[in-house]
Amino acid sequence: MVVRTDLSQSSHDRMIKQLAEQLISKKFRDVRADHPDFPEKPARITMRKTGSGQVPDVTATGIQMVLFEVETDDTIHDPHTKEQWELFASYADRHMADFWVVVPKASRDEAVERMTKLGLNAKVMGI
Repeated sequence: MVVRTDLSQSSHDRMIKQLAEQLISKKFRDVRADHPDFPEKPARITMRKTGSGQVPDVTATGIQMVLFEVETDDTIHDPHTKEQWELFASYADRHMADFWVVVPKASRDEAVERMTKLGLNAKVMGI
């Protein structure tokens, strides 16, 4: 698990809430967020081989299921982040879903570069 500073955690939580509210306003269905203001939390995604798993920050359904993982400037290069991205990208590929990484606008290019280096299929959004 990523250890965040209080400021980083506050930013992370604010971005999760903002994202979930945007999805609701755009008429996505079954919006679930790992945030205190949302009663429905996303389901845990597990690896078949090991049984270990992670919970995405936000999930929703539009035309298809979408998984979102929110990162702050200080977590883009964290080893735990790599594990999450690999798991969620693999899950999305197997289930015909989309996987998005959401970062502060100023960090979008850095996140795209990391995603490319890792060879993962995901979209990156700056908010």
